[in-house]
Amino acid sequence: MDLSGYRITISNVKECPCFQAEDQFDCSGRALVFPVQTRFCLGFAENLIPALSSMVDLDALAMEFNCTGGRAGCSGQMAYRIEKTKTLQNEAAGTVAGKNFNTISKLLMNLPMFQSFDQNSIIRLLSHFRFEHIHDLGLKSFRHGDVIIKKGQPGTHLYIIIAGSVEVVDEEDNMITTLSRGEVFGEMSLISGNPVGATVRVIAPTTVFRLDSKDFNRILPKFPVLQSYFTKLLTQRLAKSNVERSQDLSSGMSGKLSEMPPEEVLQTLNMNCKTGVLALQLSDGQATVFFRDGDILHADYAGKKGTDAVGKIVLNRTGKFNFTPKLPPEAEKMRPLGNFMGILMNSLKDMDEKTSGN
Repeated sequence: MDLSGYRITISNVKECPCFQAEDQFDCSGRALVFPVQTRFCLGFAENLIPALSSMVDLDALAMEFNCTGGRAGCSGQMAYRIEKTKTLQNEAAGTVAGKNFNTISKLLMNLPMFQSFDQNSIIRLLSHFRFEHIHDLGLKSFRHGDVIIKKGQPGTHLYIIIAGSVEVVDEEDNMITTLSRGEVFGEMSLISGNPVGATVRVIAPTTVFRLDSKDFNRILPKFPVLQSYFTKLLTQRLAKSNVERSQDLSSGMSGKLSEMPPEEVLQTLNMNCKTGVLALQLSDGQATVFFRDGDILHADYAGKKGTDAVGKIVLNRTGKFNFTPKLPPEAEKMRPLGNFMGILMNSLKDMDEKTSGN
């Protein structure tokens, strides 16, 4: 088994008595060349032999492995990467998949997500896959009107827009935002494990680079710069969502209780010190709640009034709500029903008791 051109890099170490992170060893012919000061580890050797065999058999450019001590009885843990070095770029350029490899690497380096990557970093990123896999992923194109991902479906890919534009829409086909070249989508469901939160539809011929969930979850821990990128991205999107919600409240707010339950609607109006009328279409008819500066002045639902009506309102999990930032004349002399949090906590307590009683 000729091992020429392979390099081993220690990437992560936990209580290992022999190696440190970023230690590197080169292979030459059938031999592995260790620095003189490096201690030999039998457990590492037991792990390394089948790992190198896998690399050669698969003709892979780079693969990640773990060492847990094997039969040597070592309690240390370590992760290491084996990759081709001297022949890496030459072999890539000599295959059809390699041409795709080079094309993708150049495209990615021009996108915001990979601006801090140099050519070697991109090669290291893409070398986590066999060339055939990169070729299969390729660059996928979509036509105007195509749905790329749909709300409620499990997340399967991270999408990076190479060219074109898409719109993000809710279940009622209302546009939430648009995304264009360099922007990504699909990451939330991959990070959280939850179903896709919104539908993404093409509004201009679009080409994307797709990274499937297994590849994404394997790569993310190995590239801190990508972790920082997604942390910043999620923070920006959350801030934008809060600004949009605040703007919605200034002119009114509406929605479904299946997406935002009654207690969240009430608390949002309270925290934003809103004044106006909250109307809800519920199972037993319409409910009405008056707010002034975030305090509840009046509540009416299904024959109940005041705090009893609030307690009955929070039991609902289906229906619609609409907030209008204006009070009727009869509300001018009304006083708050009491401390808002006290009212809400008592209502939630009653709800829990009724639910457990059923």
